[in-house]
Amino acid sequence: MSERQLAKVFRIALFISIAAMLLGANVALAQTGPHINLRVKDVRTTRVTIKWDPVYWDPDYAVHYREIDADELRYAGGTTGSTFKIKGLLPKTSYQIKVSFYDAVVRAEASATITVRTAAKSKELDAEVTKATPTTCPHLPSTVAVSGHSMLTQCRMVDQSAIGRTDVIARDVVAAVDIWSEVPNAIEVCFQNAGTLVFLDAAYTPRMLMPLLSYERNGMTCGRIDRAGTVVLLHEPMQLDQPIVPANPVPTAPVVASPIPLDNCLIKLVETLFLRAAPDGEIIGLVWLNSEVPAFEINGHWYKVEFEGKTGYISRYFREVVYGACG
Repeated sequence: MSERQLAKVFRIALFISIAAMLLGANVALAQTGPHINLRVKDVRTTRVTIKWDPVYWDPDYAVHYREIDADELRYAGGTTGSTFKIKGLLPKTSYQIKVSFYDAVVRAEASATITVRTAAKSKELDAEVTKATPTTCPHLPSTVAVSGHSMLTQCRMVDQSAIGRTDVIARDVVAAVDIWSEVPNAIEVCFQNAGTLVFLDAAYTPRMLMPLLSYERNGMTCGRIDRAGTVVLLHEPMQLDQPIVPANPVPTAPVVASPIPLDNCLIKLVETLFLRAAPDGEIIGLVWLNSEVPAFEINGHWYKVEFEGKTGYISRYFREVVYGACG
């Protein structure tokens, strides 16, 4: 048998061997060409991170996915690396994910397919909380106390350079604490020293300076905030025309305000606000920034309004009057 015939026999035998391997491969992981060992790195509620063994010449990889019962693969994106995160998935849903490449220069190709089921919502939320940055609010100096924060709320003491406003610094800053990340509705910030409180609202760039109603609690100067920003304690008071951040102390007994009816009042919001079922009550929705809504009555620090078919209460302090006597 000539060398040409031997080579032909060898090629046929090699082809048969490869075909047998492919036909006998696991349905969940069918590969051709270089072995890229596709696997799952992380699974969450709405995203999955996959990884594989890179090919030494670093080709461009393409990632596709589909729900198990879907007919067509969807393109998730491309990468030259060996990891990829697919976002926007549905919770508790099985997906087929395929990674492939074709390199015309070296005339090589490979593909691998795996099946992944995304996590349940509760599991992902627990994982997110567990991996979140530990809360810093309980670890401030003893001269400052922050209460009402969540596990995700972050606090830090800041100096005059971080405040960055000469009009505030000129009033002699005693102390300042910056609060960000998740800010619940009623965080209380107390300073051991006496003075006047102001608030730098992080919703604005540069931060808007607002007076903060203060009160005394256990010998400390306290105020309440419901958004991210910097609470500053000053030696000297500041008189400002900005809206006041709601900051009443928690009363020992519920304070019942007498509603004041309004006639033909239309307001425009300068902030996105919670819509509540009652004054300081359960949150039932949001009223968006720049929305124009009719106000029917004033109830203490609250307007009774209607927005998108819902009637409820919003804070009085973050609005402009479009027309009418709005109090």
